[in-house]
Amino acid sequence: NCGCCCSVPQVLKSCTEFIEKHGIVDGIYRLSGIASNIQKLRHEFDSEQIPDLTKDIYIQDIHCVGSLCKLYFRELPNPLLTYQLYEKFS
Repeated sequence: NCGCCCSVPQVLKSCTEFIEKHGIVDGIYRLSGIASNIQKLRHEFDSEQIPDLTKDIYIQDIHCVGSLCKLYFRELPNPLLTYQLYEKFS
């Protein structure tokens, strides 16, 4: 164990593990979840809880978990592929 996993935000860690286990469906990151489910899940993470993603609400709308991951990346103060490294990436 290298210890680098501590730098991964809990929301991403929980959601990606859940998707890898339960989300083998077409368009898991392409299709959007139900907005109210995404907000409910976001609120649970914002409340410093680790939500139970195996609840029926999330199992039945698995796309809300993928949508929360996308939302997290969209709301980062700096892009994941930073402005400073943009030229190297392109």
